[in-house]
Amino acid sequence: MKLAMVITFALTIVTAVPACAGLTAGTGKAKIDPAASLFPLDNGSGDAPFNGVHDSLYARALVLEQDRVRTIVVVTDTTNLPDDVYDRLVARIADRYRVAKDRIWLTSTHVHTVPWSLGKGYEQTVSDGVLAAIGEAMKTPEAVTVGSGAGMAFINVNRDEQTAKGFILGQDPSGPSDKTVRVVGFFRADNTPKAILANYAVHAVILHSSVTGVGHNSLISADLPGATDSFVDAHYVGAMTFWTSGAAGDQNPIMMSYYAEPGADGTPVVTDLKAAGFMLVDRLGQNLGLEIIRVVDAIRPQPVTTPIHAAQTIVRCPVKATDRAPKPLRISWLGIGPINLVGVSGEVGAVIDRRLRERTGGHATVLMTLTNGYAGYLPDDASYARGNTFEVDHSFLLPGCAESAIVDTAARLMAR
Repeated sequence: MKLAMVITFALTIVTAVPACAGLTAGTGKAKIDPAASLFPLDNGSGDAPFNGVHDSLYARALVLEQDRVRTIVVVTDTTNLPDDVYDRLVARIADRYRVAKDRIWLTSTHVHTVPWSLGKGYEQTVSDGVLAAIGEAMKTPEAVTVGSGAGMAFINVNRDEQTAKGFILGQDPSGPSDKTVRVVGFFRADNTPKAILANYAVHAVILHSSVTGVGHNSLISADLPGATDSFVDAHYVGAMTFWTSGAAGDQNPIMMSYYAEPGADGTPVVTDLKAAGFMLVDRLGQNLGLEIIRVVDAIRPQPVTTPIHAAQTIVRCPVKATDRAPKPLRISWLGIGPINLVGVSGEVGAVIDRRLRERTGGHATVLMTLTNGYAGYLPDDASYARGNTFEVDHSFLLPGCAESAIVDTAARLMAR
């Protein structure tokens, strides 16, 4: 039976005009490492707490301006930004920088080797870092042209492995998995990249649960997103890379530092490579980074001659818990010339992403998950009938809402 959904149009699309001024882009970043006084910190697995920083976490800001209208995209090295944190932070940004809320995008890399809680004052650290990154980006505007491209990287795999004892977080090479690397580039007049928005469908969990520190402790790390950004940034002088999470809900890295394999009787057998996992991060980050560079070099950017469009919609989906209200799911859209950015405030898997592209002809569509809030796992409807996968087990939602809400709403927004 089809479950009802309640849709609220929170914001409206910008009215198009025949012509507009040129587009400028500014970039900035700020560290969001937890203060030393906060250690030790929960690492999300209930064991081996964080007691230091291996490589820094960042908030990265891209500020676009056109006819004095600003659009801001911020990527943070966080697991997610819950709805209440998103609401508070968007209000601060809108107030300080005079930007409409529908033109503010806050997305997480979904890295797991970071503080899992924004308590103990860490929310303030993240928020202040976001504002600082935006402030820096405001100071560096340059006229840009825009283009997009796509490549392939074989560093992800469907993680819903079925064993004699049910599903585990393992590897299913035959399961749905999108290997596409999607890139949107913002280029200066000399065709060098100013900003690179890269998108790939994989959980940032190469190091998750590994004991990477001294003793029984772990270290903070930006994992694959951080390694990828750093590799590409080192290649292009003056460019900033923004790693974003695609339809990664059911996708893990092809290699992980802490992993499970089914034993002879189907019981998972766990291996921890510990600090050696940082070599995996560097290697896979280089692999993905090289493909991003190849795609960027092939892009032929064009001027943006129409206004940037923006819209956001909230869909409320029924939840499993009978005593809870429907879960809000925010779907966002930015139209930058022929390029469509679709944001979803949850973890989407490969099947929904495929349906969205079939519906919209999405060769120039970039799906950014964990964007503008957090609604948890959003499995496709058929997954609920397969069995108790990790995504189904950990989703707040009943089947029959999220898949159609994402596909139908995104298609409607893009068609306006």
